[in-house]
Order: sequence, then structure tokens, then C-alpha cells
Amino acid sequence: MIRLVALDIDDTLMDSKGNIPQANLEAIDRVRRQGVEVVLVTGRMHCRALPYARMLKLDPEQVLISYNGAMLRKISGEEIAHIPLEHHTALELIEYFQNRNRTVQIYHDDQLYVAEIDANVEYYMRMSGAEARPVGDLYRFAADQSKALSKLLVVGSEEEVAEEISLAQIRFGSIVQVVQSKKRYIEITHLDATKGKALAYLAGRLGYRREEVMAVGDGGNDLGMIEWAGVGVAVGNAPEHVKAAADFVTKTHDEAGVAYALDRFV
Repeated sequence: MIRLVALDIDDTLMDSKGNIPQANLEAIDRVRRQGVEVVLVTGRMHCRALPYARMLKLDPEQVLISYNGAMLRKISGEEIAHIPLEHHTALELIEYFQNRNRTVQIYHDDQLYVAEIDANVEYYMRMSGAEARPVGDLYRFAADQSKALSKLLVVGSEEEVAEEISLAQIRFGSIVQVVQSKKRYIEITHLDATKGKALAYLAGRLGYRREEVMAVGDGGNDLGMIEWAGVGVAVGNAPEHVKAAADFVTKTHDEAGVAYALDRFV
């Protein structure tokens, strides 16, 4: 019996136009009225996940998993856990990607910082609704020992990201988690900051066994929780390697795939 449902937001809960289909909202309300707990698990900043938690009318004491598992914080604001990148590793990553002329974004204290607002940053802000703060010398800004970075994001064209992802995984994959969440995003977090590990921790904290958990996602950053959950679901618009890892492939995000999966398993 499913008692906890973990949902990715972008391209899973939301459709291609950035809206939550009404069928998803109704299905989530139905399962919650049955006593099933719903948690949002996202690569987004905590503050950028909050509007969707409120749209679903989740309880203020509900935990949101953000930054691909690097942060667990209640909707009310109370922090439960935070696993930032190791300081020297974050600096090495910033230097590496900047030397390759890539757009680097860093996240500290639930704020987004960049060297400058370029076309890639503008694209990200349009897609996420987040506001980037330009600081000039990003390496020097990050070098302040007091700045714990939840995540580092590289934004580029589809061609640039396709070229960089394998190189970054080969070079840094043993010390950080390097995943492609969208065609234009490379997301980097601490090795222990994954959606799968965060979901496992939260489930244990809430008293749910693995087989009582269902996870639904679409991207490479969702693989961990899809593989860990008792029922791992990929939406129909997910890439083939994500679908291959899932127990079930539901309809696409434009066809309210979350609702279809909830009705089938819950």
C-alpha cells in the first residue's frame, strides 16, 4: 500500500506550458484525502518550489526536498537538513567551467548568484521564475568561507550541455553528483545530495517503508528516487534511460501523467 508519494515538479507535475493540469490537482487531492502524504522533490530552489506546494495546499509542516536533495526544509521555513558542496570542490568546479567559457550559477542561502546576466541566465530566469544576482567575479564571491553552496548549475545550449555532461561526469563524478536535468542544464551537488537519498531519509523520518513509497519524475536527477522507491514511475516524456529504470511509465506531463499514475497505484 502506498503511503508516501514523491513528485518532481518541472516536466512531471507541470505540463510543457508550465501549468499543473487540473487532473493532477484533483488526483493529488483525492489521495491526500485518503491519508497518503505527498512531497515535492525538485532541483529548484526552496523558494521557487513554495508556490507549487501552496497550490497543492500542502501543510506548512510538510517538508520540501529542493536542490536535488541538498536541502530539506519545511514549507513553514524550518530547515531539517542541508548538504552543501564541499568548499574547495565548489571552487574547483567554478574555475573549471569558467575556464571553458560556460555560464555558471551558484546557490547560497536560497539565493541565485551569477557573474553577469547573459543570454543563458536570462533563459533560466524565464524558465524558473528565479531572480539572479550578478556579482562580477563569481569565484572570488564564492571563495568567502561563510558561503555554503547548495548547488552549482551550468546553463548552455543543448549542444554545449551534450558536450559538457560526459566530460564533467568523467572528471568530477567521483566527488560530486553531476546530472542533466533538462536539455540545457547540468546540475551539480554533493555526492550525498541526491533525490533518492533525500527521499529515503524523509521516508525513514516519517516512518514509511521503501515499499510504501512511490516516486514520479522525468529527468536524470530523478533517477535516484525512481530507483529507490517501491514504485518508481517515469512520465511518458522522460528520456529512454529514465523510462528504462522505472517500474512503470505513465502518460506524458501534457496528458496529466501524474494523475494517471496516482489512479493506477493509489
